[in-house]
Amino acid sequence: MLTRLASASFSRRQQRAWLAGIIGFFALCYVLLAVVNHYNFRTFAYDLGIYNQAMWDYAHLRWNANSLMRYNNLLGDHFVLLQLLWSPLYWVLGSYTLVVVQIVAVLVGGYGAYRLHRLRTGDTQNSAALGLLAQYFSIWGIFSALAFDYHDNVVAAMLLPWLFYFFEQDRRWPAAGMALLMLISKENMALWLVFVGLGLAWLHWRRRDRVAMALAIAAVAAVYFVLVIKVAIPTIGEGRGFYYQQNYAAIGTTPAQVLHTVFTRPGFVLGMLFQNAPHSPYGDWIKVELHLMVLLSGGYAMLRRPAYLLMLVPIYAQKLLSAEIAHWGINYQYSIEFVPVMSAALGHLLVSQTPRQATRLAWLAAFVTLATTIVSMEVRVSKWHDKSLSQFYLPRHYRRGFDVGQVYTGLELLPADAAISVSSPLAPHLASRPYLYPFPYVANANYIAVLRHDNPYPISEEELETKIRGYQQSGEWQTVYDQAPLVILRRLQPKPTPARRYFERRSTEQAVAP
Repeated sequence: MLTRLASASFSRRQQRAWLAGIIGFFALCYVLLAVVNHYNFRTFAYDLGIYNQAMWDYAHLRWNANSLMRYNNLLGDHFVLLQLLWSPLYWVLGSYTLVVVQIVAVLVGGYGAYRLHRLRTGDTQNSAALGLLAQYFSIWGIFSALAFDYHDNVVAAMLLPWLFYFFEQDRRWPAAGMALLMLISKENMALWLVFVGLGLAWLHWRRRDRVAMALAIAAVAAVYFVLVIKVAIPTIGEGRGFYYQQNYAAIGTTPAQVLHTVFTRPGFVLGMLFQNAPHSPYGDWIKVELHLMVLLSGGYAMLRRPAYLLMLVPIYAQKLLSAEIAHWGINYQYSIEFVPVMSAALGHLLVSQTPRQATRLAWLAAFVTLATTIVSMEVRVSKWHDKSLSQFYLPRHYRRGFDVGQVYTGLELLPADAAISVSSPLAPHLASRPYLYPFPYVANANYIAVLRHDNPYPISEEELETKIRGYQQSGEWQTVYDQAPLVILRRLQPKPTPARRYFERRSTEQAVAP
């Protein structure tokens, strides 16, 4: 296969057929992964439920008051604005909107990487460009992200190939547009964009005009990041400040302290990139697993083009210097930013090769990357990996141990505007309402809907059973549906629905209190 591709002189029709085949194949994989997860109640209150409720508000031209977050405005937690752009899709796709948007973003991002390589090689490495496209779509970061709900940094990362593409075409306004969309996608993407700009300046240091634009992007992103962290989020979050700074207490609780630690204790900081530090009883080898995955998925090219490593400095820092071991490894959405940078670096490395050599190396990289991703779905050091979420190629992904259709039938008993307290897997499907709470918090809810024997977080299965039994025996609630695993209770004396309260901050402890 590699020899035939390397020697093939593709016509435009053949090129388009291969392109459509690769995109179509991975589109099917992503749909089977993400859409099936959502249908089978494998998406959760945190985070798709939160985002779906915000999108429902935006679709009705309302500012968001997020009851799943106890009336925190979403922007007081993460400053994410892109959802405003596609919130009208809610009227067509409902609770699947963000799941579909994320899949489309990945496909568009991969196509951007393909166009970038063809731009760099002047169509002399068409077969290699197809191999790079397959390699891009095979990287574990995409599969891990799509297996877990929706996140705005996924969309932002998929804009980066197009920023590179327009930048190298010297199309300043489209490049600036891509940078702007990345900025408003999420606050930490602005910090990433600072280093992307510095990396672009390094790559194109011989071109003064490109260096000037790259540094302008970095400067604007830096100003935006500071304004969002210091002004926007504290204002909307009622003075709470940027909550996630506490994850980096090991190196400092303020930006000044962080910088002081970096410059005065560089050995300590570098050690944290590889060691189980801050120490966790479950953290051994997780960081090593990440580095191995990067190398096997094309990251070795960044060693030859260190400007791309510079672009990933804030990504490595936010992952490996965090106190949360969930950030360290290859789970969830925390690796998506590696995808476009590694792909661009690998493509840059292949530019100097002959078409035959480039094709062989590109398709070999695609094969190794896909094999590495599949192995990581089977065997993973990173904790809390639910194989049923990611193994879309096995029957377990399509089975739930209960009749999914029967659960949907039961949910139809819930009034569309009722205040409800729900299990986490139900929240994304029921978020189109003003009052939706994460069980066991009930407040003014007039219905309780929970799934037994299925992800009772933030409480245990025993606590769930105790609480449900207590409500059933209280005389204040009536069981209206009880077909395993779904239980629905209705309050006998409904509470009035108060006006929604905006920007009222509640602590995490209060949010989960019974």
